[in-house]
Amino acid sequence: MSHGFVLDDYDAWGLADLAALDAASGPDHPVMMADQLGHSYIVNSAAMRISGLDADTVAPPGGKIVRDPATGAPTGMLRETAGALVGNVAIFPQVPDQIVREPLLKLLHLWASMGYTSIVELMGGPMGRTMKPGLLRDLEGEGKLPLRVCYAYTFTSLNDLEGYKDAGPDTDLVHFSGLKLFVDGAAGQGGAWTSWENQLEDPSQRHGLHAVLTEEVEGLAAYNIFSIVDRSEELGLDVHYHVGGDLAIQAVLDAINAAKKKNGRFKGSHTLYHLGFLTDPQIEEMKLLGGHVIAGIQPSLHWKNEWKNTERFYGPYARSAYPYQKMLDAGIRLAFSTDFAPNTVLMSYPTEIMRVVLTGGEGRRQNTISMRDLIEGFTSGGFATTPLTNTGKLHIGYKADIVVFEKDLYHVPPQQLSKDYPRVLGTWVGGRKITADR
Repeated sequence: MSHGFVLDDYDAWGLADLAALDAASGPDHPVMMADQLGHSYIVNSAAMRISGLDADTVAPPGGKIVRDPATGAPTGMLRETAGALVGNVAIFPQVPDQIVREPLLKLLHLWASMGYTSIVELMGGPMGRTMKPGLLRDLEGEGKLPLRVCYAYTFTSLNDLEGYKDAGPDTDLVHFSGLKLFVDGAAGQGGAWTSWENQLEDPSQRHGLHAVLTEEVEGLAAYNIFSIVDRSEELGLDVHYHVGGDLAIQAVLDAINAAKKKNGRFKGSHTLYHLGFLTDPQIEEMKLLGGHVIAGIQPSLHWKNEWKNTERFYGPYARSAYPYQKMLDAGIRLAFSTDFAPNTVLMSYPTEIMRVVLTGGEGRRQNTISMRDLIEGFTSGGFATTPLTNTGKLHIGYKADIVVFEKDLYHVPPQQLSKDYPRVLGTWVGGRKITADR
C-alpha cells in the first residue's frame, strides 16, 4: 500500500504501465496505490486477480474502471468507488493490527503535539472500509491511546448501511460517531458532481462522478439518496457526507428536507463536508435546516493546496468555490478540520489553518472570519459532528479536554501564525496530560 501520487491525466494509465508495475511487484504480491486526494487508485494484476476484477466487471455507481481502448481489459487504474472492488477484498482484510499499531500511535501523538484532543476518523474512503476500532480500544485499555477518537462507518448503499452494528461498544475514548457516505468525487480531480461541465477530456465525466441516485433505477434502488437518508433517520444516526459539487449538495439537501417533512423532526445530525460549489440558495436551505446540518470545512486544503487544480478543472467557477465566509454569515455552524491524509502534515496544524483563513489563502479571498470563529469551529463546532454531549467546551460537567499554547491566540498577528508559533505547551484529554512541557 502507498499514498500520494499525482497525475495530469489519470485515464492515460495503460497496459504498458500495468506491465511495468507487475514486473516491479511480482506475480503474487497485491499492490494498491492511492493518489494524493485518496480518490483514484492504481492496482497491479495480482490485486485484480484476487478481487476477481476483469474485463467483465461492472463499475459501481460513482466509480470508473479505466480500460484499454482496444481490448477492454482493465489497466489497473480505478477511479472513486471502483477502488473498493479491490480494497475491500485484496488489500484491507490482509492488513494485521501489528503492522498498523506503531505508525498509528506515532500519528496520534503527532496530532496531540499539534494541539488536537480528538479526531473524527472516517475509517474508509472510496477505496473501501478500513475498520479498526478494536485496535483503538486495545490501546486505550493499555493506557496508550493519546486522543479521543470518534470513528465513522463508511458505507456505499442500503445494502451495507447497517454493518456499523458489528463495530463494537463505545468506551471512554473510542466512540462510534455515525455513518460516512461519499456522494460525489474529488473536486481536485474534476470529480465534483456539478450542473455545468468541467474541463475534463472525457465527455462522460464532465459533470463529475456521483455514487448516489436521486431517482428510482431498476437494480440500483439501494443507492437512492432519499432512501438512505430516510433509513439513517429511522435509526437515529448521524451522517457525514462527502459533497463537492452543486448537484451533490442539492441531492443531499433534498433528501434531508424530505426526511424532515416525513418525520417532523431530526433524530440525527447531518454534516456536509467540503461544499466546494455551494450556491447561495443552498446556503439559505442549510440555514433553514438549523443546527442539525453542519458544514465540515478544510480551508488549508482547499484554499491553499488545491487552488490550482480547482481552477484548472472548473475555470471561472473556481472563483466562487468554497464560500466559507458566506456560510458563516448565514449562521451555519462550521466545523474546521484537516482532511488528512489528502492534506499535507504541514497544513494540518491548527495554527497553519488559522493563518490561511485569516490571511485569505489563495485566490485573494477576503475574509471576516475571526479567531473566535476559528476556535469555535475547532472546538464546539467539531464536536457538533459527533454524538458526544460532554466535550467541546470548558464547562462544569464536561470532559477536561484542554490545549495550552505559549501565547494567547487572540493576540498573535495572523501573518505570524505557523506550525511552530505559538507552540503547544500541553494537551490534556479527560484531565490526563498527553504532551510534555517544552
